[in-house]
Order: sequence, then structure tokens, then C-alpha cells
Amino acid sequence: MESSSEQRLSSCQRQARTGCGQPGCPCGLPVSERFVLWAVRQWQHDRALPAAGSPLHEGFKTAGLIEVLPDFAIAMDAFLFGARRAIHIHLPTCATVSHDEATLVALCGLAQSEHDGPMMASLDMLMAPTASRVARARLKAFAIALAQAGLRLAPAPGEPGARVN
Repeated sequence: MESSSEQRLSSCQRQARTGCGQPGCPCGLPVSERFVLWAVRQWQHDRALPAAGSPLHEGFKTAGLIEVLPDFAIAMDAFLFGARRAIHIHLPTCATVSHDEATLVALCGLAQSEHDGPMMASLDMLMAPTASRVARARLKAFAIALAQAGLRLAPAPGEPGARVN
């Protein structure tokens, strides 16, 4: 019995073939990470409190996360106003992930996996102390709600580490 070339690939090689194959392209990311990336980009694009009917509001509503939209928006505002430097967030249609976007997704993963020490150390490096405390609390609420909705950012014990950063 012959096997196809796809069947002969190791699991690492199969994972590498997900998405378009372009370096930094978000299409190969897990759904949970793509949701966070989309939310970050949409928040940046809208530049206002997400109102009913806005893409961000509708996306959170569809995902069953509408109750944590304020937490997400406040965390993002803390990043915008408390960052030590301008953060680089692409337009929603961009086909690459910036380092700052990857960092935000990774911070959500740290919050979700109860790695509060590394998350706070990272936030303290990126932001003014008052803003980092606000961001920590709000990111934590957002990340926990993502997990409860089935959008796991942090690997389960024994799984390989982060995918984005």
C-alpha cells in the first residue's frame, strides 16, 4: 500500500504547512490567537469605545464574549495611553503580524495560563506602572473568558510552547 506525501510528513512538517507559508502570516495561527489578533487590530482601527453594531462588538457577541468587551477595551486603552513607546498594530487586513501584536497575544496567553509574574514583568517593561496594573487586571479577565469560551491561548501541560512569539 502506498502512502501519499502528506501521510509521510512528520507532525512538525504538517504543522509548518498550515496557512499560506509566508513568514509572519496570521493565517496559520490557531483560531484563538487569530481572534485576539483580530480584536487588537479592530480595536486599533475603530479608535472608539466599541458601540453596538460595530465589527468589534459584533465579533465579541458572536464569540459569546460580549461581557468582557469592556475589559478588553480598557486593557487596550491602557496600552495606548500607558505604553513607554508607540505600539505598532497593523490594519485588520494586513497579512503579517507585528512584534507588538505578537507580544499582546503572548501576554494574553500568560494571563490565561496563570503566569502572573512573567506577565507583570513584561507589562512593567512595556508600560508605566499605573497603566500596567490596569492592563494586568483587564487582560486577565479577558483571557479567562477566552478560555471559558473554548479559545485556549496557553498550551496544555505537555504541549509545545507559544506559537506566535
